[in-house]
Amino acid sequence: MTDQPNRIPQYQYLYEMLRQDIIRGVFKAGDLLPSESVLQQQYRLTQPTIRQALSLLVQEGYIRKHQGKGSIVQAIPIGLGVMSLKTHAVSAEEKTATLEELSPELITTTILTKPYLCGFPNELLFYPTDEASDATYYCLDRLRSVNGTPVFYEKLILPNRYLPNFPRQRMANRSFFDLLRTKYGLVVTGGEQKIQALAADLSIARQLQVEEGSPVLRLEKRIDTNKSDFSFFSLLFARTDQFLLQGRF
Repeated sequence: MTDQPNRIPQYQYLYEMLRQDIIRGVFKAGDLLPSESVLQQQYRLTQPTIRQALSLLVQEGYIRKHQGKGSIVQAIPIGLGVMSLKTHAVSAEEKTATLEELSPELITTTILTKPYLCGFPNELLFYPTDEASDATYYCLDRLRSVNGTPVFYEKLILPNRYLPNFPRQRMANRSFFDLLRTKYGLVVTGGEQKIQALAADLSIARQLQVEEGSPVLRLEKRIDTNKSDFSFFSLLFARTDQFLLQGRF
């Protein structure tokens, strides 16, 4: 295996190589990835390393494992972290929903507030109990839209560690998980989320371009990484009148 950056583990490097092949269309939805034995020979890696890379692809929705067949490529997930997004149209007569795949090119990410140092927000239901009371975090706000329609308004809160030059990074129209993984070696491993339906207050309604009092989802997440002392947090408000949230678990 050659040309591997020294700063990332072997499984992560293989994950990036396969992921890019899927994104570029080398492997299309429905295709089978090369078998584990072929990947071992091609990249000169151990079987546990191969399986760790494939598990990460499964976790992020790029492939699914099928007993007796192998790793089947899925439709490319739109970069929404633990969820993907689909349109839905509901027939008033038939009461059925039609799902349509969205092209990733239709989704845009606008940074409303660039990263700045802050204390941990009181509005979050989660709390990092192992942190000192005077610990500082990077906070930023972003808006994610589909074909010009705002869908998510999100606040991200990250510990002020392992992130050199973080405010200088390009974040618009870029997967945040990809940024953390490729730039800082921080790989998402799991987490916990809390979901609540509520009426949009004026500030949320303005961001999502809905009427004040319209129903929105409040999704709060604690997102764990491969570093035991680095979990970050997301407070996200979503409108689902035109779109469905979809996740694999």
